[in-house]
Amino acid sequence: MGPPPRTPHPPPPMPKPLLVFVHGWSVTSTSTYGALPARLQAEAARAGGPGLDVAHVHLGQYVSFRDEVRMEDVARAFDRAIARVLAEAGPGRRFACITHSTGGPVVREWLDRFHVQAGTLDACPMSHLVMLAPANFGSALAQLGKSRLGAMKAWFNGVEPGQGVLDWLEVASPESNALNLRWINDYPALRLTSRPNPVFPFVLSGDAIDRKLYDHVNAYTGETGGDGVVRLAAANLNARHVVLAQAPLVPGEALPSARKRLRGLRVVSSTRAPATAFKIVPGVSHSGTDLGIMASVRDDGRPHATVDAILRCLRVADGAGYEALRAAFDAENARHQDITRRLEIEKIPVLPDRVYIHDPHAMVVFRLLDDGGSRVPDMNLLLTAGPAADPNQLPEGFLTDRQGNRRAPGNLCFFLNHAALTGCPAIVDADGRQRRPERIPRPPYGLRLMPRQDGKWVEHWAAELAADAGSLLDLIEPNQTTIIDLRLTRVVREGVFRFTTQLAPRSFKRDEPGPPA
Repeated sequence: MGPPPRTPHPPPPMPKPLLVFVHGWSVTSTSTYGALPARLQAEAARAGGPGLDVAHVHLGQYVSFRDEVRMEDVARAFDRAIARVLAEAGPGRRFACITHSTGGPVVREWLDRFHVQAGTLDACPMSHLVMLAPANFGSALAQLGKSRLGAMKAWFNGVEPGQGVLDWLEVASPESNALNLRWINDYPALRLTSRPNPVFPFVLSGDAIDRKLYDHVNAYTGETGGDGVVRLAAANLNARHVVLAQAPLVPGEALPSARKRLRGLRVVSSTRAPATAFKIVPGVSHSGTDLGIMASVRDDGRPHATVDAILRCLRVADGAGYEALRAAFDAENARHQDITRRLEIEKIPVLPDRVYIHDPHAMVVFRLLDDGGSRVPDMNLLLTAGPAADPNQLPEGFLTDRQGNRRAPGNLCFFLNHAALTGCPAIVDADGRQRRPERIPRPPYGLRLMPRQDGKWVEHWAAELAADAGSLLDLIEPNQTTIIDLRLTRVVREGVFRFTTQLAPRSFKRDEPGPPA
């Protein structure tokens, strides 16, 4: 008789992931993490907690308050620092990462540079990326500048942010657009959550405003649709990239009069980012020990919405679990933003109550380009409404903010009240008193681009969303960002280059251009 068959041994269990924290911008002390690391240690150690190595918690500290430090520098430094941590922990170790604010883009830059673009995603040591209030699409505050932000002690404690990181964080910056366009266009095919070594991304962000921290000089700190620093739409990675383009000119096409140089824009492509788990954490703001999404966590065992949401994320172990949690978050967000829950009333002694309505918002980043990819900064962009495509027909309160990127003049960001555009019932308080009348929609919504001056020899003609291209409302969604490329046809007129058979010298300085070449 031969030897008895061997009983196969099950593979050894994978080591528990380490827990790593990465803070936000212009932080100079690890006290910024507050009680959150200790609280997660305690919760994870209890029965039924997530499978984490709670004995090894690593608090990141990086320099973002120096002008020479850019986002890619921080990502490179993070790669070296996390490699040392993993080497000390032993082979096969992975880590779960919890970030706050700018820490989210930092780790996304690292993931993109060192694993996605490098083609080593299956060897990525990060298992979970839980981003708290991440400025994934930037922050409207960044345009205020170093000195004004440094003076806002509620967030920066008198520390001026470094210009290199601020450049990235300014909304519609070329750097943030580059990372987010890769996320939208390239990442769906990567299937992050269903790989052999999956990476599970989560975004948790609040929409409460801590009125004690409101800066009366900077209205962005009280802007609805966000947490006082980062908008929900700018945190959310469920984004979209749309390309609207003018039809190319036909060689020899007749030159229309100046008043008729209007060419329609049509949708050339529309791409959605991979579906990413996103949760609006109730009752939390960006910063502050009372409401801050991270700083308000106490090590006292009492329930906290942030701790609960993080633990739910860290318990995800496979693609099916990820999709189930993502669907649960979507349902919870819908309940949180229900029309009956949007009203906030601040009681003021002696003075009348202050009324705030937290409508869902959408962010749109427009990039004005020509068909060769060059920027087209000298255009006026108008939104329109109604069958007559009239800017004067836009509904009341539709526009919360508009910014142009200072380093990329052709990049514009609109922060739109989605409820005002789609229509909204009247808002009433608990006593039945009407606090805001019904908002009436005025579709279809479009856009129009008007040149600020005629180019003559090389020019761009006016453009508008074509009638058969649908409505702008079809391209945007609440709590999300849409990057819209407006590709205008670059019109080169005949005469930019000519030959002559006249051998006698002549000046062509005053020659007139011909039709489009």
